[in-house]
Amino acid sequence: MKKFLQLWSLILAPTFSFVLSAQEKQVVAIEYVRPYEYVVTENNLLAKAYLDLENVAAYRKVTFEDGSQTKIEHIEGKAAVWLPVIGLPQMMEIKGSGKNHNRTQLFTPLVTSDWDYFKDGTFHIISSSHQDIAWMDTPQACRHDRINEIIAPALDIMETDKAYHFGMEQALNLKEFIEEHPERKDEVIKRYKEGRFTWGATYNQPYEGMQMGEQLIREMYFGKLWIEKNFDGIEEITAYNTDVPGRTLQFPQILAKSGTENLFVSRMREGFYDWHSPDGSSVVTYSPGNYGWAAMFYKLFDEDAIEALVKIQNRVKMWSDYYRKHNLPPHFAIVLSNDASGPVDYGHIVKEWNSILSKTGAKFPKLRHSTVPGFLAEIKRSDAKLEYLEGSRPNIWSYIHGPGHHKAIDASREAGRILPSAEIFSAVDALLSKDFSEYPTDRLSKAFEESIYPDHGWGGKNGHITDSIFKDKLEFAASEANKMLRNSIRSISSKVRTEKDNAVLVFNDLSWVRNGLATVDIKGARSYYVVDAEGNKVASQVSATNKDQLHFFAPNIPSLGYKTFYLKKGNKQVKVAKEVTPNSLINEFYKIHFGNGGLTYLFDKDLNKEVIKSTRFSGGEVITLGYDGNGAGEFTQMTEPNMADYDKLGNHEANWSLIVDGPVFSEYGTSAKFKHTKVAQRIRVYHQEKKIDFFIDLLDWDGTHNREFRFALPLNMDNSRIKYEVPLAIAEVGKSEMKEAPRGWAWGGTYDQKPETVHPREVMNFISSENDDFAVTMATDVALADWIDPTREAVEYPVLQGVLLASHKSCHGEGNWYHQTGDHHFQFSMVSHRPSDSRSYHFGTSANQPLRTVRKEARDKDAELPQELSFFSTSDPMVRISTVKKSEEGDDVIVRLVEMEGRDKDPTVELAFPLQKLVKTNLIEKEEKELKGTGRQINVELGHNAIETYKLIFSE
Repeated sequence: MKKFLQLWSLILAPTFSFVLSAQEKQVVAIEYVRPYEYVVTENNLLAKAYLDLENVAAYRKVTFEDGSQTKIEHIEGKAAVWLPVIGLPQMMEIKGSGKNHNRTQLFTPLVTSDWDYFKDGTFHIISSSHQDIAWMDTPQACRHDRINEIIAPALDIMETDKAYHFGMEQALNLKEFIEEHPERKDEVIKRYKEGRFTWGATYNQPYEGMQMGEQLIREMYFGKLWIEKNFDGIEEITAYNTDVPGRTLQFPQILAKSGTENLFVSRMREGFYDWHSPDGSSVVTYSPGNYGWAAMFYKLFDEDAIEALVKIQNRVKMWSDYYRKHNLPPHFAIVLSNDASGPVDYGHIVKEWNSILSKTGAKFPKLRHSTVPGFLAEIKRSDAKLEYLEGSRPNIWSYIHGPGHHKAIDASREAGRILPSAEIFSAVDALLSKDFSEYPTDRLSKAFEESIYPDHGWGGKNGHITDSIFKDKLEFAASEANKMLRNSIRSISSKVRTEKDNAVLVFNDLSWVRNGLATVDIKGARSYYVVDAEGNKVASQVSATNKDQLHFFAPNIPSLGYKTFYLKKGNKQVKVAKEVTPNSLINEFYKIHFGNGGLTYLFDKDLNKEVIKSTRFSGGEVITLGYDGNGAGEFTQMTEPNMADYDKLGNHEANWSLIVDGPVFSEYGTSAKFKHTKVAQRIRVYHQEKKIDFFIDLLDWDGTHNREFRFALPLNMDNSRIKYEVPLAIAEVGKSEMKEAPRGWAWGGTYDQKPETVHPREVMNFISSENDDFAVTMATDVALADWIDPTREAVEYPVLQGVLLASHKSCHGEGNWYHQTGDHHFQFSMVSHRPSDSRSYHFGTSANQPLRTVRKEARDKDAELPQELSFFSTSDPMVRISTVKKSEEGDDVIVRLVEMEGRDKDPTVELAFPLQKLVKTNLIEKEEKELKGTGRQINVELGHNAIETYKLIFSE
């Protein structure tokens, strides 16, 4: 060894000089035999390799800096040698028959012995299968493959390999499997309790920002709660939403308050996060960067244990500092997942890896099968410093479900709004009857499940079938919701005392007192007018399209309750101060001019402010642009529209006509022929409340590819703040998002766009723009909204928009076009007001949930209920009652409250029924503690942005 070092010193000494031959200037290449051939020595492995040498016969052995040697064998004219697999880089000398043939160079073993932080750690192989309901094929074909090619084979492997683990990401897959194979239920439970086969805590993996609040909560009812009730009390603590590059504000709270501890995501920088909702609740969130790369890109286990050691060491070198900084245990996950991938048993590599570890005594991590919850249980020690994370990540795939599937998502949102209303009044009806036997438990459950069935896998192979199935389920849910709501309010109406014939009960399904338009059907409507219970006239007018329909303005309808009005024969009308011409209007609230494109002038008389700025667009403008994105896919920024075949209503001569004029509202209409559709525009101005409605019809749309349509409302506003509704919260652009770019990977690159710059965005019921002087709220019935001018030479002032329709293609290579031919109908409402989140929220929500009416033809003086009643109300109108429902266990009642303003509160809840006991539960109704509360009033503590659930026991 000493002589070798002396020789090497001479070679390196600057005073020593000689000329290298051409051959000696080249590094001798080492080519290992693949798959690796190796032998185990006392403390290492030796792998067979060939040295790329000229004059092979002249070389005899290799000597290493540490003194070890290995003989060169001459095999079929090649120089074969057995080289150490594990160790540190060192000098090697390839010795020949004479000094002139010796070659010296640095040798780096396949696996260095420096594993840094992970030298005594554990690597977890997490085998799973990423699942869209349908992407690789139709829902039925994918269901068949899940059951027969993924789940059943995984269970079969577990039967023979006691170390094997596998995971599915959602409860829906478990439900499908048990429906097909009920005989294997005990086997599933056994593997579950062994921790070897896990399932996600949510029903499926949706676009979180697409679902209404109670729909998003039902992900936990049909996921975690369903598993617990049907699988021997098993509590799944990990949720997955692996694919979608989008997170909504309140999802951590929904998970945490359902007893879910972990969230697995991807398309986000690899790491461990403590992700918080605005109320402060949080879940441990783990991302591997991209769920499919270990299997598709890195191919870590495609060969043998040595190749796995080589590749994994290269992957984890960068992670020692991260783990050290965050004080994490030395456990590292290798996620092996892919779309619809079946189970692969890498047990032979696990055994080989651990055998090498045992036999060589080398310091490198153990390898084991694992699951996400098993892995995170090792990570979450008390002194671990997870990265703090809060805020939303606007979904850059949102074009796919909103404008890409307008009618389906319209049905989804209708179901999301009306199903809780059906629950509320069905529960009220049961309480009034003191009997829950007629409560539509099964129908509500089925409708809610169908309303959340569509996940993130719209389109795909045979996507026209998938999209049709999704749409059918959503339309079924919306239809059922309306039927059940209608049945419940009719039943309640039968219990209301009425003093005269032709009573009209107006129902409010929101938890604050509201005014609004009510509509009732009666033959010969022109012969009637409306009075309240005290005989005071109420503004009314006949429908412009149905002579047997009467509209009237219903004031002060109680929270989650009703108020009685009466139809009287005659022609008495409420007088309204207004000036109306075919292209202008002045009333108590606004001065309005109608011109090309819509409203060319809108002056708010109360604010003394011109509201719109019509330099580029008119108020209510419809514009069409090119759009060549695909809605979802491996891109890192949302595709922007382009100016191909750009057109707008303002380019066409408007011929406004006054369709109807009355004390309730005046309505104007015009239309224009675009290149691929006819655009009909109606604008309704209300006289009893400050509100303007816009009705937009795209008629005979021909489905031309790569087109987009938007509704636009340009505002005369500087220094604006943009706010909008998300599930169970109000978000603000530039304030509510994650602060850093999410990173993580797609085939198109890295997600390096900061979330605050993403637009358009998913919205629920409204988007608003405000400054210190005034605000404008736009209620929208579409899923995607924007506030930035999308055209060339964009204006700087805010332009509130709804993205109506986009005819793009699925990103699947065999996917379908979302051409959406036919007629499409859209509605928007607007109001200008002083800055107020409560005004925006109440206006936006009310605009999309119309008052409901029931007509009682004959008087009913013997009924028990008064002519006006609130069944449930809160002392704070920004504490929303999200639902009132029958408990999952028994005939008690569940009430859920949501604080919408971002302030800690102590609201009082008023009840129409005497309470015996009050119990606080978690989000999925597991009891936590009994609270003080009896009688018809309860007081609770409600933190800012909190979602809290209570069980109300009305009888012992």
